[in-house]
Amino acid sequence: MPQTGLIFRALIASPSDCAQERKIIPEVVAAWNAVHSVDTAAVIEPVLWETHSRPAFGDRPQGIINQQLVDRCDLLIGAFWTRLGTPTGVAESGTAEEIEQFRAAQKPVLLYFSSAPVVPDSLDLDQYRALVEYRKRLAEEGLYSEYESLADFREQLQRHLAGTMIDLLRVQPSRALEAPPEPDPLEEQRAAVGAFQAQFETFLRRLNAEWVAERDSEPINTNEGKYILSRAADEVVHFRSMITHDRSGLSGTLDEALKRLRSIQRHQVYLDGGQSFREFWEEGDRILDLLGTVPSQLMQVLEEAHRSAPPRA
Repeated sequence: MPQTGLIFRALIASPSDCAQERKIIPEVVAAWNAVHSVDTAAVIEPVLWETHSRPAFGDRPQGIINQQLVDRCDLLIGAFWTRLGTPTGVAESGTAEEIEQFRAAQKPVLLYFSSAPVVPDSLDLDQYRALVEYRKRLAEEGLYSEYESLADFREQLQRHLAGTMIDLLRVQPSRALEAPPEPDPLEEQRAAVGAFQAQFETFLRRLNAEWVAERDSEPINTNEGKYILSRAADEVVHFRSMITHDRSGLSGTLDEALKRLRSIQRHQVYLDGGQSFREFWEEGDRILDLLGTVPSQLMQVLEEAHRSAPPRA
């Protein structure tokens, strides 16, 4: 059913060497939306200059971006690796200027610095020195986080975004004031399970499409397959966190799937004629089959709720 809600806009800020982080941030935002949008009546829109800015004149480029995007966003998620970025005439870089705009407006800033290895020949020493100086200055003025890998970045951002949204939602009007009096518990449960099912089926379709495309592309290693399943594990954690009371065994299915998703990340491929390579993809297929049983379990939850519901007056 239609639902009135709040839109929070998250500006994604980074120099050009953080291309992977710019992909991960919208994925983490989408995972938060999948889990919390129904309960909180709020969604987060990831805002990138590549997708949200439009041609305009009358100001310097960063000034136009500030007007079109920065001023209209509610929080900033920023990442740095080896570059600070191009000076804007006002700040050391566009990313730095955006951060300062948010700090001046007292809006939340989630800032991350990568310590991942870099090929020395690819390093722009002037950019790296500028980044080091900028980072030292920030250390005296606030808090930022460091990450060693993209997986570490994803995990930290999930936790920090969840905490930030709790703070942002706390100052919004309570939804309890808008709730209808004496709601029907069965209808509420049906709506919650239906929303969960719709979100989970969307996740399954995307996961199956990504997995099958990679599995059938004659891959030479398991790296991309592991990455797909690692992202799936993050989403399973979110879905598992939504279940507080369960007599259907659904939580057990998700726990088993999560255990196997974590375990397959440690799978090793040996020179054994391709046997261990095939075992990886076969185990991935079995995990997807296990996750595929969740929608039918959800239907059982609804049927059980309907049978046990007291007759209405």
